[in-house]
Amino acid sequence: MKDAYNRIALEMLPAVQKRAAAWADPLEGAVRAAIAGNVIDFGIYESVDLDRAVHESFHLSLSAADYSAFVRAIERSRTILYLCDNAGEIVFDRVLLEVLQDRGKMCTVAVKGKPVINDATLEDAAATGLAAFAEVIDNGNDGIGTLLEACSPPFLEKYRGADLIISKGQANYETLVQSGDDRIFFLFKVKCPVVANALGGKNGDIVLIQNQGSSRAS
Repeated sequence: MKDAYNRIALEMLPAVQKRAAAWADPLEGAVRAAIAGNVIDFGIYESVDLDRAVHESFHLSLSAADYSAFVRAIERSRTILYLCDNAGEIVFDRVLLEVLQDRGKMCTVAVKGKPVINDATLEDAAATGLAAFAEVIDNGNDGIGTLLEACSPPFLEKYRGADLIISKGQANYETLVQSGDDRIFFLFKVKCPVVANALGGKNGDIVLIQNQGSSRAS
C-alpha cells in the first residue's frame, strides 16, 4: 500500500508543483502542497482522496501570524531539519524542500528508523527522490511521532544543531508540542476533535503553527 501511494503521489507531483508555483506566494503554495499530502495516514483513514486533499489545501485558510513567523524563521536559518510523516506524503514534501533548497538552505530530512503503520522510511525516501533536495537520515526509532528520548544519537545531533525544525503530521505535533522548543513549526491536517479543540479549530483544518516556548529539548 505504501508503494502504491508513493507511485500515485509521484504521478500527481507535476500538477501539484505547478499549482504551488502559481500561488501568489510560491513559498506559501509549497507549504500548502506539503500539508495536502498529510491526508495519507492509514492510522486514521482506510482510504484517501488525494485530489480532494490538494483542492482543500489550496482553499482552506492558514494562520497569517504563524505563516509570517515561519517566513522570518526561514530567512534567518541556515540549517533546517524536516521531520517527515507518511509514505506518499513525502512526495509532496519535495515541493517545499525544493523551494528551501532554491533559497540556499541546508536541509536534512528525517524518516522513521523502522516501519510503523505507513510512516516513511529510508526505502520510501529513496523511492521518491528526496535525496535530490536534502540529506536523508532516519531517527533510529519506530515509535509513533518523534519520541526524542528514544531517537538515535546521530538524529539528536541534527535535531539539536538545526536552526529551524519543520515537523509534519499530527503524531509529531502530539509528541513534540510539549517540548517548549520554538524552533519547531508544525504542518499538518487536523484529524481528531481533541487536537481540533486544543487548537481552537475544527476537524479537517490545515495547520501551520509555531511551537510555543523558548527552551530547547536536550
